[in-house]
Amino acid sequence: MKKFLLILAATIFFSSSICAAENLKFIDAMDDTGYYYDADSVQTENENVFRVEMAVIKASLNRMYTYDVLITHTSRTYEILSSKILSYDTRAVLETNNSRRPPQRYSPKSEMGQMVQLILYGD
Repeated sequence: MKKFLLILAATIFFSSSICAAENLKFIDAMDDTGYYYDADSVQTENENVFRVEMAVIKASLNRMYTYDVLITHTSRTYEILSSKILSYDTRAVLETNNSRRPPQRYSPKSEMGQMVQLILYGD
């Protein structure tokens, strides 16, 4: 029964869409929180600026947080352009925020820094 439920959960996860995500790549995890980016969503604005969809999944809260992010690699900053909170199991959108947030700095060792390294240089 556990195996069936696991297969069912995986099928729902990979068949449903988050921000039109088709190619989620794992970045890192801490406790019950996983960090991902959608490899198909990466758009290059110029050689140092790109846009990407990312997701943070908090299993214990049954929540998925998705973000449309603009990253400036040379200045190590990211800017959240919009975000959504979804129910993880049903993917129902619970909240949408289209407010652009001010740019924030990231360190190379942070989840955002790891994501940038994966996008720029691959696995």
